[in-house]
Amino acid sequence: MSADGEEGEGTKHRKLGFDRNETPRSVHEDVSTIAPHGIANDDWDDDSVAGGGGDGISARKTWSRQRIEGVERDKWGQIIRRCEIAGCQYKTGEGTSMKKHKASKHGINVVWFSCNQDNCDYKAKEADALKIHKRNIHNIDVVWYHCDFCEFKAKHASSVKRHKRHIHSIDVIWHQCNSCEYTAKEASNLKVHKQAAHDIDVVWHQCDSCDYKAKTAGSIKVQKKENNNK
Repeated sequence: MSADGEEGEGTKHRKLGFDRNETPRSVHEDVSTIAPHGIANDDWDDDSVAGGGGDGISARKTWSRQRIEGVERDKWGQIIRRCEIAGCQYKTGEGTSMKKHKASKHGINVVWFSCNQDNCDYKAKEADALKIHKRNIHNIDVVWYHCDFCEFKAKHASSVKRHKRHIHSIDVIWHQCNSCEYTAKEASNLKVHKQAAHDIDVVWHQCDSCDYKAKTAGSIKVQKKENNNK
């Protein structure tokens, strides 16, 4: 800095990162230093390049999803991993996600999580599945959800919501049959009604020991018992 308080030309050049005797690098060359490892400058697409003020040059660049040196990347430059199992379309940007996928879907390098409760042989491929099993079957680490109007409680918030709808008629959305005056609180109940009363969307169940057929699998079980008792 000179005696009058102004910075010399050499000082300015040093702050910008090049010697005063060298040819200053271009804007494109400067911002190329932010490119991920292994991606050449020519593989980048300029989105905008803006000259900054006294702090130097600022620039923003993006790159399209492409294959570079045999590696597929998304628009953020993250490597895309594809499952190599024939016919599987799964892909992810996370290596751990790919490991979980292969273990759960293809049984590759599976680490089994076994239930440690007495007389229980349950095991799962994921720790979360074992946690859910323990909560539902053994009441371990259960967070109970309580009804505001009675003593009912459940392990799932959806169960309490369904309870309130059925028992206390709270937040009920009525489902109306378009063939009669029947209404139901659940769409599934309306579907059963239409099948039973109006033969709408019926899936017939056939008894394999006689010509009997029914609209429900339960009726077939009853028929089979009757056939076996003859």
